[in-house]
Amino acid sequence: MRKLALIIAAVACFSVSSNAQDMFVKGTQLFKLGVGVNSNGTPLDISYEKGIQDDFLGVDGLVLGLGGNLGYYGYKEDFTNLAGSFSWKYTNIIVGARALVHYPLIDKLDTYTGVMLGYNVASAKYEGPNAGSIASPSVGGIVFGGLVGARYEFSQSLGAYIEAGFGISNVSLGIAYKF
Repeated sequence: MRKLALIIAAVACFSVSSNAQDMFVKGTQLFKLGVGVNSNGTPLDISYEKGIQDDFLGVDGLVLGLGGNLGYYGYKEDFTNLAGSFSWKYTNIIVGARALVHYPLIDKLDTYTGVMLGYNVASAKYEGPNAGSIASPSVGGIVFGGLVGARYEFSQSLGAYIEAGFGISNVSLGIAYKF
């Protein structure tokens, strides 16, 4: 009975969404907070986007959005050997600008694709015996990549999204707030 109630509640939530044509238009602003799917740790992803042009490139329904993205990913690996215990702590931060085009391919679903240009900062830190004599490398550089995504609205302002492609993780999912 409990499973049936959960299924009915989920269907009810999905049935109150607005029309896909109105989900992302010029002036729409989105704030998204998500987590990445990864084997070590949990990548965090925050992004903002604003619709700036309807009927982009003369295509009816295609909307251009511009915004920014911040991703953080950190994890620690612990090791033990005959000399004792030690660990490496890894940190990765990506800051970038994104250009996305939204097109309503499926009713009640905001589908989009785009590109991101940003900067990646990655570092590794050794913790353990002789920590002062072991270098902690840090690297960084310009990054560029593409992504695809979809967002479903539970209400006029709250929804869920999934994105795949370049970012702090290959796949991210989370909540989206539209204002």
